Amino acid sequence: FNSEDVPEAVVSTQSTGAAEVLKKKIQELMNERDAALEKGDELETQLNDMREQLLKAEFEKKELERRLKLTEAELDQQSGMRNDLKKKSINLKVEDERIKDDMKSQVKSINEMEELLKLIDNRYEELELDYNETMEDLNAL
Repeated sequence: FNSEDVPEAVVSTQSTGAAEVLKKKIQELMNERDAALEKGDELETQLNDMREQLLKAEFEKKELERRLKLTEAELDQQSGMRNDLKKKSINLKVEDERIKDDMKSQVKSINEMEELLKLIDNRYEELELDYNETMEDLNAL
């Protein structure tokens, strides 16, 4: 057992531990991104369904007006449905944009974590080289 080996072991353990923590955090962020992508796909599907429902509602309204000359109350009901669908469509668009922004933020965080991992790896390699040079110098003495 050599007392000079302790710092290397500690540095190695700390670097490995930090790298593992960062890798876990990156995996968590990637999982969150995947979940957000899934939710975004679901919301996009809902948005498309709502648009289709809106088109159907508008078509039905025109058809009923033409054939049955709807009463004012019936027209108000159809208009309310259409407005509700428009509101839902707007809300889905807003939610979709929020998810896109969240995904961009998560991708940025992942990129920053990857850069940090690279810096840690580079620093670890530098420390390992310094240690090897020091050991060579000591052995030369």
